[in-house]
Amino acid sequence: MVRRKSQKQNNHNPFTHQEARSTLTHYGTQSVRVGSDSQLPFGHCALSLTPIMDAVVSPSGTLYEREAAVSYLMREMEKLRVWREAYEQQYENDAKEQAQLEQKSLSEKVQNFEAKEGGVVMSGTETSHVNKHGEARKEKLKKEGFEVLDKEEKQNVLKRTSYWLSDWTPDAGKKRVEVPPKRASSPFSGRELRLKDLKSVTLKRDSDSTEKNAVGTDVVFVCAVSNKRLTTQPCVAITKTGSVMLKSSFDEFAKKDMVCPVTGSKFKDKDVVELKKCATGYASSGKVEAEVYRPTMV
Repeated sequence: MVRRKSQKQNNHNPFTHQEARSTLTHYGTQSVRVGSDSQLPFGHCALSLTPIMDAVVSPSGTLYEREAAVSYLMREMEKLRVWREAYEQQYENDAKEQAQLEQKSLSEKVQNFEAKEGGVVMSGTETSHVNKHGEARKEKLKKEGFEVLDKEEKQNVLKRTSYWLSDWTPDAGKKRVEVPPKRASSPFSGRELRLKDLKSVTLKRDSDSTEKNAVGTDVVFVCAVSNKRLTTQPCVAITKTGSVMLKSSFDEFAKKDMVCPVTGSKFKDKDVVELKKCATGYASSGKVEAEVYRPTMV
């Protein structure tokens, strides 16, 4: 009879060789390369997920369809307007509440002063706390060994021992409106994004390609210099001239002289934007592998 590995000397693994082959493959770090259907092809809008006809690029290097980007910014500005109005209303309400508290405090001071200077008798609330007969009774019961608690002390004990009751549930209060940002933010980088920050670029299509997407339009784009197909390679856009090319072509033909190889115009370092790689369905990092860890049973 074959002995289990757990019964062998100096071995703590409870699995046999066959069990280890069939079971342990489901534990540890599992990785899988995602397919092309879960990646955004190059030249597709990051918002509408459709091939770009009128391309613009953000300072972070994300490509958008102009119409989709403008619509997004308009919606965000409308949200900011409503947000700003709510914040201003909250500020006015806080000012009114503060004024009411100050007025109430001033009125109490005036009443106390008038009562003290004019010889007015104490109110019923104050006399209840200094009731001589009640105090004498409490002192008598305490001397006899009884535990005497007033109403407020009893409520504190009940709050401590019966915290699940709805009466003792702490009040979360009204949710405060945070300070709204000045401008709309990019949906990917999170930085402020203005309409004038979007620069127009030209994406060169491969006219010889017959590949079609779901709506029947060409989705293949090529480098403006080498005419190589653009997929997951590092790409660069020169915002001054609108040319989009491979980073290798940019380093070879444009970086040294700072002259666009397509239009022949000079540009500066601030005009060069590295485009974001195609993203997976799990994150916008451009990684093409997904990993998950399952604890090993040993």
